[in-house]
Amino acid sequence: MKIWRLALIGAISTLLNCTMPKTIEKNMYGFTVQNWKARALEIPMSLTHLGQRITLKEDSFAYDEQRKIACVADGVTRDFLDGSVVTHDLKGIMKFLNGEYPSPSPAREAADIFTKIFMQTDSFRQANEETWKYNKEHGFIPSNFLDKDLAGCTAATASEVNGNLYWRFIDDSGIAIIDENGNLKFKTPDEGPHSPEKLPYLEKILNQYGGFDNPEGRRIIRSQYRNNPSEKYAYGVLTGEETALQYVKEGTQNINFGDYVLLYTDGVGDIIFKRNEKLNKEFINKLVRDDFRGLEKLCKREVSTEGTLVVYKVE
Repeated sequence: MKIWRLALIGAISTLLNCTMPKTIEKNMYGFTVQNWKARALEIPMSLTHLGQRITLKEDSFAYDEQRKIACVADGVTRDFLDGSVVTHDLKGIMKFLNGEYPSPSPAREAADIFTKIFMQTDSFRQANEETWKYNKEHGFIPSNFLDKDLAGCTAATASEVNGNLYWRFIDDSGIAIIDENGNLKFKTPDEGPHSPEKLPYLEKILNQYGGFDNPEGRRIIRSQYRNNPSEKYAYGVLTGEETALQYVKEGTQNINFGDYVLLYTDGVGDIIFKRNEKLNKEFINKLVRDDFRGLEKLCKREVSTEGTLVVYKVE
């Protein structure tokens, strides 16, 4: 692709900021942001796929202020149609432009299924069952764990009941509670494959097959360590498999007036928290000033691929 064309795509992509999903109500605010590379792909991909949904938007969120309930979901990115791993270098971009990534994205479909069904039923199980139906209808069962892998997502949910927060999550989507002074009161742990506990072991397995770029390595991880309770370092993804529900964690946490409840996918989690799980001061300063537009700009600037945040201020 000629340099001028890439420059034009980058320039036009700045106009897409207003198209990113975002909503605001009295006590709740939510948005999804992408980095500039992902946004730059939107125009050529939308033309290539004749207006179908853009593959790189694979997060979803929903909330209801009156019911005091919210959820976020992060679709698990697929391989390219030829079974090769997705990359965001020039080679990967060309594959996207040539339609070598499924569109509409099954990862986005899985995320949308979760947020839609959860808001209707308040049930991880029913959302997971709907994902299984989707995978069956689209021919992903049986799975080869590569180009024909199961569609799935991670998710986090929260609802206020009598002054307490009832939370649930799976994998690396999470929930945090920040008090009105910017102090961390509560945070769910990262239980995804990139968590400090699991990553070294899973990387060791991958390295035996030449790394994540090797299809056999990805197939081994997905088939043996995803939703497999018999493996110590396994992780959960809502693919519709019954075993996925064993990885859904839940609990109740006290909340007070002035607290901020944050629901986030991993892309934003890395911005809220820095190394050693320390809070990002810039993020917290904007949060306690109720500068939600500023939060959005910060996340848009720093997100590496895509991320979603929903903020609920207890009032």
